[in-house]
Amino acid sequence: MFTYTVLNKAGFRFSPTNPAASHDDRLRGITRFGPFKRIEGAPQLAFVFPTGYRDAANALYLALRNGIGLFKGLPSVFKVQLERDQAIPITGFALPHPHNHHDCAKRYRDAIQTWMAGHEQKPDIFVTLHPKSMAWEDDSEYAATKATLLKEGLLSQNVTFELIQNSAQFEWAAANIALALFAKLGGIPWAVDRPNADGEIVIGMGRSETVDIATRERKRFIAFATCLQTNGLYKFSTLGKVCTDKEAYVAELENTLRITLRRAHETSVEVRMVVLHFPKEFSRDEMKRCRRVVEEEQARFPRVEFVKVTDEERFFALDDESPDQVPRRGTCIRLSGRDFLLYTEGSEERQTWVNRPPSAVRIRHYRDGEEGDRPSKEVIGQVFDLSLSNWRAFNARGYPVSILYSTLISRILRHADLTSDHTESLRERMWFL
Repeated sequence: MFTYTVLNKAGFRFSPTNPAASHDDRLRGITRFGPFKRIEGAPQLAFVFPTGYRDAANALYLALRNGIGLFKGLPSVFKVQLERDQAIPITGFALPHPHNHHDCAKRYRDAIQTWMAGHEQKPDIFVTLHPKSMAWEDDSEYAATKATLLKEGLLSQNVTFELIQNSAQFEWAAANIALALFAKLGGIPWAVDRPNADGEIVIGMGRSETVDIATRERKRFIAFATCLQTNGLYKFSTLGKVCTDKEAYVAELENTLRITLRRAHETSVEVRMVVLHFPKEFSRDEMKRCRRVVEEEQARFPRVEFVKVTDEERFFALDDESPDQVPRRGTCIRLSGRDFLLYTEGSEERQTWVNRPPSAVRIRHYRDGEEGDRPSKEVIGQVFDLSLSNWRAFNARGYPVSILYSTLISRILRHADLTSDHTESLRERMWFL
């Protein structure tokens, strides 16, 4: 027998100054009130596509400009100007072997580099249309274009031909593509309606590892961190140096956290509370090293908490009070004194998770690298609110972005040989979204 409580889902705010601009639904709220923070000016979008695919590029442009299905377009929903003269075509290259992703990757990379060499003025974001490839492929169109542009400090959004050609899927996906573009360009679509979030900072710790396929040995490590407010507003990311051995990586992990804490102190008016979120792959030794850094910086922050937030499928619960026995969203079950299972999705929103189990995360509180006291309701509530903050999609999976962003960054860094110098200009931009 376990004890549990049910947390209330917060609403969404669409204005930093008007409390009345709030809604329980993301898309309806932003359609009614506009975004929390708008983009200034008229952004330039470069559409990258091979010869023979102009119709697909036009279909995407028109969907973004005029809307499709329930989505009414970037100008109407996000208040972003989008006219023909803002769309720059980068084309004129062929894909003789569209299923050979290694060959296609080279052609996309060459096309982008050739265009940039001949144009001093760069667009605000590159929208790359390409064939679908597998996520594990190291040299794919997605990985090649993303890495090429990030090394120049440039943003990108990737869309597959297969998605555009599937009318039913594209109708739903267009709004999510527009949402990701808007967030990458510096807009804020919504914030979670959480009181006093200005003084609450969450730092999501992460690392990326590259493994030698032949020997299965880890050959490269990169430490990084993301900094957010507990209402979901993204502050910045810090990317460490590339390391080739574990000891150098651990030292760089400490340095990355030290830089992040000092930046958080400098960029916030008053930080009352800092919570470090660690993903599943972080060891107790890594957390101890992070604790050492926190102790050095303790004078800057009145309160610092350590929690490990993991997605573990071996834990699930049945609710006898629910017709389908699925717990309600916000159900928080106490597994032990300091160990909790939190359902960030539930029985009342089945459409979101219809083809998979509803999301639930395990939350464990740590102190000095060991399991510590019971996490406060405030700390658990932060995890719940951050599960509502995913700007990748309106119907995104309910997973706290402090951990999700670490996953996205780690995935890109496996394919892109980036350093902090490459991403310094993008520090406050969501280049990984």
